[in-house]
Parts: sequence; C-alpha cells; structure tokens
Amino acid sequence: MQTVFAQKNILLNDLSLFKGILENAHAGLYKYHSRQQIDSIFNHYASQINEETTTLAYYKYLSAVLSYVGSLHDDIYLPSDVKEKLEAERTFFPYPVKMIDGRLLVNTTAGEIPLGAEIVSINGRSIEQILPDLYKYYTTDGVNTTGKQMGINARFGWFYRLEYGAVKMFDIAYRINEQASVQTIRLSPVTWADVMLLYKSRHSLAFDTTNTKTYSFNIIDGLNTGVLTIPSFSLGNEHSAKHKAYKRFLKRTFTILREKHVSNLIVDIRHNGGGSDPNDLLTFSYLATKPFRENSEAFTIFQKIPYRQYCTDPRADKLDIQRNFRKEHNVFNNGRYFQHPKYNPVWQVNPLAFSGKIYLLVSPAVASAASLFAAMIKSEGAATVIGEETMGGYYGHTGHNKVNYRLPGTGIAFRISVVDIEQFVTPKENIPFGVGVLPDITVRQTLSGFMNNHDTVLDTTLRLIKKK
Repeated sequence: MQTVFAQKNILLNDLSLFKGILENAHAGLYKYHSRQQIDSIFNHYASQINEETTTLAYYKYLSAVLSYVGSLHDDIYLPSDVKEKLEAERTFFPYPVKMIDGRLLVNTTAGEIPLGAEIVSINGRSIEQILPDLYKYYTTDGVNTTGKQMGINARFGWFYRLEYGAVKMFDIAYRINEQASVQTIRLSPVTWADVMLLYKSRHSLAFDTTNTKTYSFNIIDGLNTGVLTIPSFSLGNEHSAKHKAYKRFLKRTFTILREKHVSNLIVDIRHNGGGSDPNDLLTFSYLATKPFRENSEAFTIFQKIPYRQYCTDPRADKLDIQRNFRKEHNVFNNGRYFQHPKYNPVWQVNPLAFSGKIYLLVSPAVASAASLFAAMIKSEGAATVIGEETMGGYYGHTGHNKVNYRLPGTGIAFRISVVDIEQFVTPKENIPFGVGVLPDITVRQTLSGFMNNHDTVLDTTLRLIKKK
C-alpha cells in the first residue's frame, strides 16, 4: 500500500501544476485568503515532500490546500487503483458515528459499544484533537466548520485512516448517557465494505432520509401553518420536465396558502445541498418582498480553459465550456470576465407571494443554490431562520461551471468550480465574511432526539408558533 515515488521531482512538478491550474482557473482562489497566504501553504507542503512521500501523504497535502481555499464545490480524488487497495485493507474504524451537539456518538446498535455512547478518545487522541485534523478532507465555503460534520458523519473512518495511517487495533474511550465515568475497549479494524454495511443500516438512517425524496406540502390545520419541504433544487433548467412540474407544484401550493388564509409557513430546506437554476430563484419569488437578482456580480478569470491538456472533462473537447464562458462571461474588466447582465435578470415578486410569517429551517447540509436561497431570505429579514449555520456562504461562493483535471505524475484528480459569485444580499454586522447563513434561533439535535430519531428543530419551530 505504501507506494513510494522514486523521484521527489514528480511530486513537486504535480504540486506546481496544481498551483498553476488554481491560479489560472479558480476565480475564488483569493476570496478568503491573500495571495501571500495561499503561496505560504503551497510552500509549506512543498517543504514536506521527500523521496519517501507516499500517494496517501501527498493526497493529504493537496486536500489541506483545497480545503484551505474555501469552496465547497471543490473536490479531490485518489487514483482508482490506490483507492481500491485502500478499501480492501482491514484498517478502518469499525462503527458509523454521528456528530450531535459537538459530540461524536456511536450510530449503530450492532457493536460492542452501545448506541449513542460518546467517543472520548481513540488511540490516545482526544476527539477534540481528532476532528479538526479531519476537517481538511471535506470542503466547505469560507471558514465554515459546521458543514464539516456532514463529512464526518458519512466518512469518519475513511478520514481517520487517511490522517493517521493504518493501525492494528483501536483503543477507544467512551462515555454512556453523558455519565462522568469513562469506559475503554479495544476493537479490531475492519474493511471499508464492513464500515459501509453498518452505515447503510445505521440507527439514524430513517431520520437522515426523512423528507429527502421529493418536495412536498401539507397544512397543520390546528396551527394554521403550512409546511413546504424542498430537499433539493436539482430539478433541471427551465426547459426540463422536472422544473415544469415543480413550477406547477409551487403555483398550486401558494394558491392554497392564499385561499385558506394560512398565517404561517415553515420552509424546510435542511437536506437541500443545492441544484440548478432557476429553481432556487423561482421559489424565492414566492417568498420575496421586493425585486431581486441572483447575484450582485459573477466572474471568471478565463474564457479559454487553462492547462487544457490536463483537463479530463469531455465537454472541454467539444468546447462546450469555453463556448458558455464566451457567451455568458464576456464583459472584460481588470483581468476578469464578468457575467453579461442579460444572464442575471431582475426577478419580480410573484403575485401569489406569501405575506404571512415565514420560518426557514436550515442545517449544515445546506449548500450551493440552497444556501443562496437561504441567504436571500435571511437578507430580507422578514423570516425567522431556525437550525444551524449552513455550509454554503452567506455573501457568496465559487460555483456554476465545474472543470475536471488530473495530475499526470500521481494520477490524483480534482474538480473545481470556476465562477466566483457575490450573492444579492444585504451586508449584516452580525454575519462575518466567510461564514454561512446564520440562524436567528440556533437549534441542534439533542442526545435524546438522536436516540429517539426525533425532529428537535421542527418541534421547536411548532412550539414557537403555538406560543405566538
């Protein structure tokens, strides 16, 4: 497994190429950090490379760089042969886990450690030390860390293996039911297939996948409250059948809200990781109070794909991407190609727009088009936002078009989004640059809620409506 590269220069050349591609293609490279800071992190990892550096160690360095850039749309991938060999090793932490209110809990009833037990330490490292070490393997916007828990929940064992290497045994300290006393146990590592088998039958599966299949609407008559659930904006563009069906659904929903004089509307986007235009904007038009645009500005730093010989996206060969850039981003100014105004039209408030009280439910899973949607609602200030900070940025993100590359020496592949977007939102003193959409009322799932698969956020919202 420990593949050793004979020539240090192979790794250094790939690192130089990686940096060159980001500098020439990634419009958000210096969005959250200065050029000097970006250069510094590259120089740091260049100094770590030697003749003994393995594929996994090198991947770790590049992951740290890409995570530091701060764009949730960026991803990096091990070569398939390395990944397959790693998956077959019996070196992984054996249980699925879930972050609940800052604690790492066992998420299965099939192990020797009880369901819901809090992991305190692994092999002498505290969880408070381990989690930040693993954050580099999951990208989020800006300086956001709440979104990192989504990666931890799904791939803790994978991240732990990448960070700390293969281990023969896991010495685990854990605590049951918030007790002060700590128990210990020694467990053997398992294969990645074993981990995923337990993950697919994890305790929280029903809760995690509730209302994630399709959009829905219902009315709670006793509270005069509507509940609109939108688990995704991946419904195609304005020409697709899915979008047209969603458009009809929204019209029916908001017609019912008006005809029945519903006073409160809960909009639940907690599972929404984004999707395609114009689904987010169309939805917001039913909740907005004034005309709006998708963004204040959007730009890329190229029209012709840089380092095209290393680009693996099949659309690049057909020049589809470049054609899109030349058509949409063709207003050149100070080294940037800005979006032509016709692709950023003014949207009007829908005649059926809801005029009652809006409660927007958000979570760390909310990203991309969904976080843009949440940011616009937060910006207007009329709704009450409940839940946890989104992983998608409040002020903007680097998104839209994605371009794929592969480094020739190592075979490591990566994908970046290349259009930097300043969202159409009002600056707020209590929202620092680089964070996600912050809730007005922070509500996290509790240990009790986790054990019973109970929806603490929705329950809190309903109690708030009852009280008012």
